[in-house]
Amino acid sequence: MKLPANNKTRSSQVQTQDLTESRLNDDFVFWLKKNGMNTLLVVLMAACAFLGYNYWQRKNVDKTAAAWSDMMNATLPEALEQVAKDHANVPRAAMMSLLAAGDLRLRQLQSGVLSAAEGTTAAVVLDDAARKIAQDAADEDYTNAAKIAVTLAGGSQEKAALVVLQSLFGRAAVAESRGNLDASRALLAEAQSVAGEDWAPIAKLAKARVEGLIAIAELTTLPKNADLPAPTPSASTTNPSDSTGGGDTLFENLIKEQQKQEPSSAPAAPKSGG
Repeated sequence: MKLPANNKTRSSQVQTQDLTESRLNDDFVFWLKKNGMNTLLVVLMAACAFLGYNYWQRKNVDKTAAAWSDMMNATLPEALEQVAKDHANVPRAAMMSLLAAGDLRLRQLQSGVLSAAEGTTAAVVLDDAARKIAQDAADEDYTNAAKIAVTLAGGSQEKAALVVLQSLFGRAAVAESRGNLDASRALLAEAQSVAGEDWAPIAKLAKARVEGLIAIAELTTLPKNADLPAPTPSASTTNPSDSTGGGDTLFENLIKEQQKQEPSSAPAAPKSGG
């Protein structure tokens, strides 16, 4: 039985397609045998990298959350400084912890109290040794906070201006508490320069603080000995006998005055009779 021409064509196409698919399957099987293990290894490595990246992100989120939580729970400057050390790998939390610790230290210096009274517990007064510790620690806290901010800003003070300015104002206040007005003015002048036109109100405030420190320095400057007028001799130094500065001399003068005022108690001499 003879097939129609269209059926022959269709049968030829099916056979050709079957042969092509069979050849593709054979090629694929051969490729899998040759490269399958390497491909599978690459896929597994990509999957592990993806899972590792997700795990690293979750760990970073957990570390960041723990750092900020520790900072919020810290109430003493020592605790905040410890938070900055423990979470140095979370630089923003460490930076803010140091700024907060510096502010608390500065508050201690301004109030003169190490810890405020609470309930029946009396306040702890800041003695000289504790005062120096607070000054040194506050200056270090502010300095380190500014360093972290500048590092995060790629070395630019302008981009980290807010933190740098807070640091400079804090350090200036610490220098003023030490009585070092020159160092305080230098830090405030630096703050004025960093603020510039972008932070004009802060620059104006720094300038006003500098002028105030200059006025304080002028008021508290004592004259030199050479500028003092020569002392003039007084009556007490020229005539010691008239001096009333000594206790014995004053007592003798009082007795003499008393004797002058009292009437004489001696009997009068009898008149001679004529």
